[in-house]
Amino acid sequence: MSRPSSSAPNIPRLIKQLSSADASTAAQAIERAARAAAQSDRTALRLAQGGAVPALARALRSADEAVSENAGAVLVSVACVAPDLVAGAAGALAAVLGRVDGALAAQAAGALMLVAEHNPSRVAAEPGAFQALASALRSADDCTVSRAASALDTCAYASPGLARAVAATPGALAGLCAAAASDRDPQVVDAAVGALLNLVNVGGSDLAPRIVSARGVMAALARTLLSADACKARAAACVLSCAAIAGPEHARAVATPAALAALALAAGREGLAINCTAALSNIAAASPQLAERVANAPGAGTALLAALTGSDELAGANAAGALSCIADADAERVAGLLSDAPAALPALSALLQSNDSFAVECSLLVLAKLARHDVTLVAGLPDLPGAPLQALAAVIGGANVESAVWASAVLGAVVAGRGGPAQRVLGAPGVEEAVIAAISHPDQRVVTNALGIVGAAERSDEGYVARLARAPGKLQVLLRALNSPEENAVNNAAKVLSFACLPDAELAQQAAAEPGVLRALAAQLSRGECGAALASVEALAGMVVGDGRCPRPDVLHRLAAEKGVLPALAAAAQSGGRVAHPSVRVLTAISTLPEEQIARMLCGVEGVVPALVSVVRTSTDAPTVRLAAHALKHIAATSPQDLGRRLLDAGAAEAAVEAMAREPDQAMSCLLQALLAVDAAKVAAVLAAALPPPATVATISARAVLASAPLSLGPVAVEALAHAAEAAATLRARAAALEALASAAAAEADATRPCACAACGLQRESTGAGRLWPCAGCSGKGPAGRVLYCDADCQRAHWPAHKAYCKRAAAAAAAAAQSAPGGAA
Repeated sequence: MSRPSSSAPNIPRLIKQLSSADASTAAQAIERAARAAAQSDRTALRLAQGGAVPALARALRSADEAVSENAGAVLVSVACVAPDLVAGAAGALAAVLGRVDGALAAQAAGALMLVAEHNPSRVAAEPGAFQALASALRSADDCTVSRAASALDTCAYASPGLARAVAATPGALAGLCAAAASDRDPQVVDAAVGALLNLVNVGGSDLAPRIVSARGVMAALARTLLSADACKARAAACVLSCAAIAGPEHARAVATPAALAALALAAGREGLAINCTAALSNIAAASPQLAERVANAPGAGTALLAALTGSDELAGANAAGALSCIADADAERVAGLLSDAPAALPALSALLQSNDSFAVECSLLVLAKLARHDVTLVAGLPDLPGAPLQALAAVIGGANVESAVWASAVLGAVVAGRGGPAQRVLGAPGVEEAVIAAISHPDQRVVTNALGIVGAAERSDEGYVARLARAPGKLQVLLRALNSPEENAVNNAAKVLSFACLPDAELAQQAAAEPGVLRALAAQLSRGECGAALASVEALAGMVVGDGRCPRPDVLHRLAAEKGVLPALAAAAQSGGRVAHPSVRVLTAISTLPEEQIARMLCGVEGVVPALVSVVRTSTDAPTVRLAAHALKHIAATSPQDLGRRLLDAGAAEAAVEAMAREPDQAMSCLLQALLAVDAAKVAAVLAAALPPPATVATISARAVLASAPLSLGPVAVEALAHAAEAAATLRARAAALEALASAAAAEADATRPCACAACGLQRESTGAGRLWPCAGCSGKGPAGRVLYCDADCQRAHWPAHKAYCKRAAAAAAAAAQSAPGGAA
């Protein structure tokens, strides 16, 4: 072992001199120790091991600036080789750092930085250490700020608890943000940015909004994204991502043009794609406006597409999430971007088949939005490698309800967009089973989509639904959805039922026999003109008539007997909307049943006959009017003297004549001829009303009906009837005028006569002196108007004069009431 050189200090003696009571001796010893420690790490280590640190810590507080600086220099040298031995001086170092600036502060900050790198908990445990470091961030000396920031950075990186403690230190976060946003030495900015990154990534994402909202920090973070240090760039992306999640206002702070461009550019660097695409996705998710801002950022579309089609699954999922948000704001842009990239759909398919639920969800969102924009964009999914259809089926049957909604929507679009037999899609292993199971899903959106898939399959593969419904138990599953509380689900279920029953009478009978089915369909009619109401009544029409013209008696009988169905059909028929025609079609089909009992049932249900008459009288849809006329004709022909009379009383003849005035139709002639068999005179009178000039289409039609069986009137008789009708019309007009004059007579008499008592002549009501009362016997309805009295005494005094008039007026009023329409027989 070599001996020390003659110039090497005597360490024991030097340490003893450091603690000398003589200030001069101690000062010289500290100066020699500083030179020796700076020249030799071994000397610095021997000083620390020999117990020099306490003396050096005391010397830091010396009023002699040279002594304190030399002591600081020794401690820095010792901390470089033995930071654990300097830990005991952390308190002194912190005290100095919080008290002075300049070279000594830089030395104290440097020593604390080195101690923190070895034992951050020791620094954190020293009271005032973090506060001193935070205060040092305001120093004018770049070296001091850099070392203080590095010390805080090291402590923040050590554990979440220390990171939170640093963030909670007054002035620490603000000081680091100010340093990061400054134009100071790059080493200062780099140290401050590093500390901020660790505060968020270790201490908690809730710190991110506070950091990004500080003025100038976003520019520093954007520069960090493009720096050569990939670790810091990755951490910067994480800070932006955390801030964007915190809320739209923070996401707006993050979404600066420089930051977005930096994220897009950095996403292409190795190891940064995951973090950068996550930040872009979180920003885009904050609002539609920010999604558009992301889409418009230079290079963003290219970066997202590269990540989507790249080899990293998580980066691809993040990119899909961003594209999904952009699609909400601008579906055309995303559709164009992905359709121009042949690898995009295979990449989405691969994500769909991933074992990672996040990747599956992001893929589904993009696929569903593409499908909603244009189903052909996802039509090629079944042809891609792997088993994408089975993946969709698995998600539909999975526990994640939202994913099941999206997956069923995508599968429906695939079926609709294939343009070929649905069996090519639904025939894949497990797919059809998943769709049928989804019809019983607790979430009605999934039910709606599953039924939509079945309906789409029918449109591309005619007869598919009927084949499906014939399988054991399948028809019952389809019918169950008719009771869904969701209108769209009922709409799709009714359409599927119509597809099944139109070509297959046996299925129609089975469906009608299922408890509650007919009532459930009829109940939808109360919804008005919604899709569920229209689909339900069309399903009823498909069940009773099918795709031919021959009604199905068994189904019709069930329908007529089902409580509540006929009134619902009648109300829908009278609505005049889109549900009117199929409703009248069903009622007409029921009316064709030959049994008198059915006709009586139709007449007995409140609203059915008035609804049919109203359709004939007011509807502008000729086919609907024709159907209603046929129904009325069948009812009248079943029992002319009974049911036919009800139709006449309901105004069927007048309605037919009004319909002929709009458009001549053989159905109206047939209806009138059936009504002629009920009461030829009444119908002839109605027809005659259309005969007087001027001649119209109705006139010609009325003459034709009168000339045909059963009346078979000749031309002379028809002309005579026309003249009589014209005369009657004139008389009716005159009679109406006389009736109006007579009804006004009493009122006129009252108006021209003063309100005075008939006995004493006192005018009370006109003067406000009191109220006059009419005679109760003639009830004030006499031709001379009201007879008024002051009170009972006046009435008794006047009774001998009034008696004869009173009795005649009362008798006339009673006779008029008896002869009025609706009066007693």
